[in-house]
Parts: sequence; structure tokens; C-alpha cells
Amino acid sequence: MSKPTHIDFSVRKILPIHFLLICALIFLPGCSLIRLPGAAPTAFTPTLTATLKLETPSPVQTAVSPTPTMTATATPSGCLEQTGSVNVVSIPGKLQKQSTELRIYTPPCYSAAAHIHYSVLYMLHGQTYTDAQWQQLGVTSSANQLITSGEIPPLIIVMPNESASMSEADTSKFGVALVQEVIPWVDTHYSTCSVRACRAIGGLSRGGNWAVRIGLSYPDLFAVIGAHSAPLFYGDLSRVAAWIKAIPAPQSAPMIYIDFGKNDEEKDQMMQFGQELDSLAVVHQLIQFNGFHNADYWSAHVADYLRWYAASLAAPQISQ
Repeated sequence: MSKPTHIDFSVRKILPIHFLLICALIFLPGCSLIRLPGAAPTAFTPTLTATLKLETPSPVQTAVSPTPTMTATATPSGCLEQTGSVNVVSIPGKLQKQSTELRIYTPPCYSAAAHIHYSVLYMLHGQTYTDAQWQQLGVTSSANQLITSGEIPPLIIVMPNESASMSEADTSKFGVALVQEVIPWVDTHYSTCSVRACRAIGGLSRGGNWAVRIGLSYPDLFAVIGAHSAPLFYGDLSRVAAWIKAIPAPQSAPMIYIDFGKNDEEKDQMMQFGQELDSLAVVHQLIQFNGFHNADYWSAHVADYLRWYAASLAAPQISQ
């Protein structure tokens, strides 16, 4: 892999915390930044209007307070020597006529009794795989490493299982079950920060298709959407504009991260998704890395994903 020799991009409104991560991503080997368009969402208070054409961008940082009823708390120093835990639970459900299995990562020193509320990242697996896929790709071990090194704040990662991943998406109840059954259960049984600024949804391949559909259909629940090698479900590209236009003011669309390997056979669909977001002035980041549509590609970028989600979500909050 080699670094791009030239980077040319425009920013009409520079995002505060998120722009730091974009700058970091520009220096990743084999990574090319495609675009970052549009007006920044109101929740993140843009501070500068500019057009940049440079090889070494200068980051802009501002303070963000997405949850005014709580205050951010740092990770206790003693927790930096510990690791997180993964629990597999099965929750009852009616919409899918069966229980839903969840793999839940909690960060070092997590305690439901500590009055610390964590942001939650929902990560969805690909077709024919299970809730174990993201853990096998290294998401939990990467989270441990990044949290204990102090590179990202601690967060909870929920990996739901879609048992019927070969079914038609338009007839599946997986998406609505995640919203109506899984999220409320997690917020009830774990110490989560349950406001929009504290919740992200992402996935790879079919899981990324679900992340886009669910995230844009329920924009009041998610501040961030991650679409990793996700060509979108059939017909969803034509629905994007309606989903965006249905978001009531002054709420903005979730921020969207799109990435894929340059050898991915379906990358044209992902490029079209980015172009649609361009036309709708939705803040997003579209990145092409070296690689294919396979486990080697996703495992190579798990840490990149976690850095982006963590930078886009609220830090742990302590109840006042």
C-alpha cells in the first residue's frame, strides 16, 4: 500500500471533533479520501467556512456538549490496565417469533452501579455469518487496545445476531425488532447513555445495508451510521432522498461513514450512495482503501472504524 500523492477535497463547514479523525485517516497507507460534503449537522456546531486544497490539512477542534444534562468523565487510570468483557445473552422477542442473541462488549472497569453512562455502538454482521463475526474480525480486542491506550474513550458494543440473514430484507422483521426490542432491552439492562448523540449503528456488507436502512429510517435514534462495504439493499438508494427529507427540522441527518476496498465488485453502488448524499448535502465521509470484499479487508480496518465511531459519539457521561 502507498500513500496518495495528492489529496483534493472541499469542506464547506468543517466539523469539530470529527475532522481530527478525518485528518488521521488521510495518512493511513492505501487510503484515499473521496469527499466530505455538505452542511454540518446542527448538533455539532460548525465554526469555520473554508475551501481547502492541501496535502497536510490543519485540523479544527471545538468543544462539544451533546448531552447537557450529564458531564463527560475520564477513564479511571486503574482501568487502563484491565480489559473489557464480552457477554452473550438471548432476549425474548415477538416480532421475529424467536429470541434474539446479542454479543455485548463492555469496556474495562464497566459497572452498572457506577452511575457512568456509555455511548453504544451497534455492529451488524454480514450475510450467512452470526453475531460472532465482528469479534472474530477483532473489534473487541481492538476496542480493548484503543481504550486502554487512551486513544478512544470507553464505549459499549452490541453485536446482534440476524438468524435469518438469507431472507429478503423487505419482509424481514430484523430491523424493526432491533429498534423496538433490542435497543430498549440494552438501555434497560446496561448503563447506557440513551440519547441520540450517544448511539451509532454500523455493519459490514448486508449488516451495513441494515445500518443504513435502520439509521435513516430512525434518525432520532442514531447520530452516526457506518456502512462498511455496503452496496445497499435493492431499492434503498431510491429511498434515501425520502428518508432524508422526512427528518423534521431542526434535527439533522446522521453522519455517515462509507468505506470499501478498491477491488470490491460492488464499489460502484457505494459510490452512487455517496453521490446521492452529495446531492442531499448530507455530511458523510467516503473512503476507498486497498482491498476486496472479504474478512482480510474488514479486519485490517476495525481499528479505523472504532476511532471514527468514538470520535463521533459523546464521551462517557456521569449522572448529576
